Amino acid sequence: MSNIDYIINLCFDISEQGKTPSVALIRNMAHHPLAIPEVIKGLQHWKSNSNVRPKIHNKHTNTGSETNLSLQQRVTKLEAQVATLMQQLTRMSDEISTKKNL
Repeated sequence: MSNIDYIINLCFDISEQGKTPSVALIRNMAHHPLAIPEVIKGLQHWKSNSNVRPKIHNKHTNTGSETNLSLQQRVTKLEAQVATLMQQLTRMSDEISTKKNL
């Protein structure tokens, strides 16, 4: 499925939720980064043909366990990054204190 078809499907999904599709909503709902010009093009196409959904519609459905696992992996990765940053910050702080004492 092309990005434009994906964007158009997102527009339909947003519309079905009772919301008006916008560039921001589309980019927030997307499961991968989308270029703004592509989003605008897809949104314009949806507005001009809002009654015709692209033939290939692979609506992404997450099971709760997939979402939880993904979130858990992200949290674990972020915690590791924070620990690394804290170590670097402590090291830098110690270096600054040492230089001030000299």
